[in-house]
Amino acid sequence: MKFLCIEDHPLILLGLKMVFAEFYPRADVSHAETFPNALATLEQERFDLAVLDIDIPGGENIRMMKMLRERQAGLPILIHSAFDEKVYALPYLQAGADGFISKQAPQEEFVNAVQAILDHGRYVSYDVQQIFLSSFTDVSGRTTGGNPIVTLSPRERRVMQLMTEGKWTKEIAAIMNLKENTISTYKRRIYDKMEVKDPIELSKKIALFR
Repeated sequence: MKFLCIEDHPLILLGLKMVFAEFYPRADVSHAETFPNALATLEQERFDLAVLDIDIPGGENIRMMKMLRERQAGLPILIHSAFDEKVYALPYLQAGADGFISKQAPQEEFVNAVQAILDHGRYVSYDVQQIFLSSFTDVSGRTTGGNPIVTLSPRERRVMQLMTEGKWTKEIAAIMNLKENTISTYKRRIYDKMEVKDPIELSKKIALFR
């Protein structure tokens, strides 16, 4: 059994390796700290499962599933993300991921997700299952469009995540170690791609995909 952890946060990576060591003691666990490194690794080795952080440096949004499987056909992929699964799970699952689990989920749920995928199945939480049931119609029964969140770059997604947490431009700049005018540029791009004019409209738009 071989696992590939595509993760750049040392503590999260350590936690993943500890879980795999406990539940799959004979497994070989490799890691890649950037998406390009993951692609390079897949050109050299084959894996039974890839655990992917969608906020990985060098990431390519939902295109990552296709790019990973161009290196290894049929590679099972479990998204392991700090982003809100009620917003981000659906587009990544529709793009081909085999499962989506929050980094805040308990260890038991993570292990269940891994085992479900290894057993040639898929894994989604109960909340995401409910979103699947209602994802194509709104409350009036009309068909809804695609999720514009998938068009955001990794940094734009990070800025939007912090915006939804109520962070101001100055706070976001400090957290991301960027200039305030850079954050302002990202916010304008987010508004354009999400087709909204202000934070209130943005919150309402995001709520449509919850």
